[in-house]
Amino acid sequence: MTTDIDGPPPQPEVNAHVASCVIRVSNLERSVTFYRDVFSCQVGLHDKDMALVLTPTGFQLYLHAQRSVRRRSAGTLGVSYLMWATDSQSDLDLITGRLRAYDPAVFTHTENGVTFLEGVDPDGRRIIVASPSPRQLPRTIIAERLRG
Repeated sequence: MTTDIDGPPPQPEVNAHVASCVIRVSNLERSVTFYRDVFSCQVGLHDKDMALVLTPTGFQLYLHAQRSVRRRSAGTLGVSYLMWATDSQSDLDLITGRLRAYDPAVFTHTENGVTFLEGVDPDGRRIIVASPSPRQLPRTIIAERLRG
């Protein structure tokens, strides 16, 4: 990891954090069910084309159904996927089983002490769950698997 030693003086910190994201989906009900079943999300709001689902920690996922969804290519700029994390091996095992019900090709691998669970959501987007979380095991290098 590199740091900016000779850069401009530090600016005052702001108290802001990532609280939500919008995910375009092809089938709203199928996606709501997936996030509810796999990650124990609760439905906060539901309209005909959009739903707000809340993770157990309060992160907000806005699922937006669109009739024609263009697939993003691997090299497209922007957010590629959300990465989830847990510090509990039993939760990782539970998520593995739940995700496998939707994607039989789920697999795990370990790199630098971090286990990565990988699968896909109902629209074929990559889902990654890491254990332990960065809070429990701060990252010292970037996992090679995240590059591809």
